[in-house]
Parts: sequence; structure tokens; C-alpha cells
Amino acid sequence: MSSIYDVIDQKVIDYAEVIVILFEHCNLRCVMCPQDHESEENISRQQILSKVNYVAEWINNNTKTKYFKIHIMGGEVFEDFFVDQDYLDIYQEFMDEVRKSIVDEEKDVVFNFVTNLVFNRSQKVLDFLEKNDLEISTSYDSTGRFSKKDLDLFKANIEFFKERISMVACVMTAPSIKSVIKGDEYFDYLYENFLIDWDSLWPTQTDNINRFLMPKESEVFEFYKTLVDRYPNCLNIEHFVTDKPRMKMSCTRGNNTTILQDNTVPKGCSGAAYLKDGKTRDPGTDDIVINFFEKYNCFECPYFQKCPFTCFIKADYRYIEEDLSECVFKQTFRYAEEKKISAQSA
Repeated sequence: MSSIYDVIDQKVIDYAEVIVILFEHCNLRCVMCPQDHESEENISRQQILSKVNYVAEWINNNTKTKYFKIHIMGGEVFEDFFVDQDYLDIYQEFMDEVRKSIVDEEKDVVFNFVTNLVFNRSQKVLDFLEKNDLEISTSYDSTGRFSKKDLDLFKANIEFFKERISMVACVMTAPSIKSVIKGDEYFDYLYENFLIDWDSLWPTQTDNINRFLMPKESEVFEFYKTLVDRYPNCLNIEHFVTDKPRMKMSCTRGNNTTILQDNTVPKGCSGAAYLKDGKTRDPGTDDIVINFFEKYNCFECPYFQKCPFTCFIKADYRYIEEDLSECVFKQTFRYAEEKKISAQSA
């Protein structure tokens, strides 16, 4: 039987993404994160290296692409404790073992470490990155992430690792998007210096926190308009402002895999393992994608070829306040078009 990804093959990403979650222990307590950051489970060389076989086998069996990006994350992989305990050597061993296990020499495997940048062993981490010619990605949110002390350390490391940061990710929580709309000078600084991508909020917390953090559809639309007007170079806004007639969807479903800290492999995407209060019985199946397409009649939408689509995990949350008359993406495409026409006629 064909999957929905065969039907929309031209929209599936043309690179492969592998997410490797080593452990959950973390020095931050971000309000939107579902992990158990006090957990000391799976923190060992043996457990980390046990993931090599699955990652290598998945890459070796993938015939869709020659480019693979492996995102390595925790928890927080560069916590001072881990650096002091020589975990950088274990990460090195993990990468070396994966590389040695890839059969096809034409396959390009790129490692990316995901970090909150709240740590003090900066020089050791930088030496590790430079030795392997690695980049990192990090996260910033106007609310719900940093204490003042943590934010100061984050800002210092932003400058220290400036040449090694490939992307800064942000999460569209209701408080964060309101803060950016109102004005956040440090977000403006990050936007001017780095590639920014706004991720949808995964509804993975308790119901009360989910409902507090999850923006209304009308709030998402107002935020997208702000991004189009003031921050058009954000990665998630490219689809709306580009002149390209076709774009891949932003969701990596269809050409990705995740291995969790306990070596389980969720179907669909990593968000499927954490979703709470979803409408679809099994969020790892194609149903979660099909339901969205049917709801908004995507195949007949004039913007289908360019649309980034949604985060299907977020869209499946049963308590989103859907207070718009049509899809937020369709309205954003229309807004961007009208803005462009107005600018041309001025």
C-alpha cells in the first residue's frame, strides 16, 4: 500500500534527518519541554554507543538521498558535568563509529549538536567543534526558558560560538510570540546575525500547561504577519515570500527517523512519542497527516505547491482554539501576496 508520503513525494524533503536523543538530563527547566531533566538514566558510554548500529543501518538502507544530517541532543549534551567527565570523547567515538559503519562512500553524513549554550566549559567545547569542523544549533525564547543568570551566560556563549552557530530555533508559544510582536531587542539582534527558525509548539505537557502555551489560530496568523513584515528571512517564512513556484514542506516526516534515549524508535517523528491530548489514535501513522489534508482540502489549495504545511503533531492537539475561517497558512500566503502587490504599485 502507498503511504501519503508517496502521494506527496514532491513535497517530502530531499535530504534525510536523523535525530539522536542521548539522555534527558538538563541544566534548564524550559516550560515547554516534556523531558525529565532530573533523569540520570541512559547517561553512559555504553548506552550512547548502543545507538550507532541503528543510525548506521538506517542510513545504509536509505535510498532516497545522499545527504544525511544527524542532530545529536539531550537533555543538554555540553553540561559542565559531562564535559568534565570526558563525554566529548564519547561523542567523538560515537561519530567515528557511525562514519566507519556507512557502506556507501558517496553518502554525506553531517553531525549537528543541539545545545542550550548555558555552560561554562566553552573553550573545551569549541576545541571539540573545531577539531571536527562541526556547527551547532541552539534555542532562544523570549519567555519560559532562561533565568537572568542563564540568559547572561547564553548571550556570552552566543558571542563565543558565533562562527559555529548554524541556526537559532524558537518555539511559538503564546507568551513568546506576544513578546516578539511587542518587541524584543535581543531577538532582533539574533535575527540580524543568525538564521532563525520558528518551531510549532508540541502539545506534550499537562493539559493546563498546553492550554496556556498553545496560541490561538488568530494569534498565530498575527504572528506570521509580523514575521512577514519585520522578519522575512526567518526560515519558516521563506515559503510565503519566495518567488519559487515550488517548495518542500518544512516537516521532515517521510525522510526522517528518531532514536530516543532508551533506544526506542517512534513512528512518524520524535513528537509522536510525546504528544498529549491528540485527536488521532496513533500519531505515528499517516492518519495524522491525512486528517490535516482532508480538514483543509489541501490538494485543491492554490498554494499547495509552495506551502510548508503544519507541524502535524501540533495540528492534532484537540484543544487548539481554531478561531479563523480558513487555514492560517492560506491566509498568510494571501497576506504576503497583497503586501508584495502593494509594494510594487507604490
